[in-house]
Amino acid sequence: MFNCKKIIVLGSALIVILTLVGASCAKKTAETSTNPTVAGTSTDQSYFSEDAKVMFFYSDLCSWCKKEKEILKELVTEGYKVKPMDVAKDTGLWQQYNIEGTPTFIAPDGTRLVGYQDKEKLKAFLDKYK
Repeated sequence: MFNCKKIIVLGSALIVILTLVGASCAKKTAETSTNPTVAGTSTDQSYFSEDAKVMFFYSDLCSWCKKEKEILKELVTEGYKVKPMDVAKDTGLWQQYNIEGTPTFIAPDGTRLVGYQDKEKLKAFLDKYK
């Protein structure tokens, strides 16, 4: 049978192991979230540019926005970029730009594309404002 001393030693060893595993996971997460060049991560936002003419209103919690970002990843290879407008980080954007849902694209002339857009439709829209 186990005595109290053995239980304490085993418990302490388990806590140390779990702490090391947790620290390792936290470090890996931090490296991934701060390095946009890590392949396959959602932090690859090379399609964002503060100088882009078309604004992209999105939230990282929006499943359609995540799908739209996949389309943007394809379009960036063709030279297309959008201005990031994260409505979760800046909640004032909803009212300021009269955003009713995400994803939403707004061009300099006020023209809007609301909802998920396939590659061809989004590319045609962005072509008008290059």
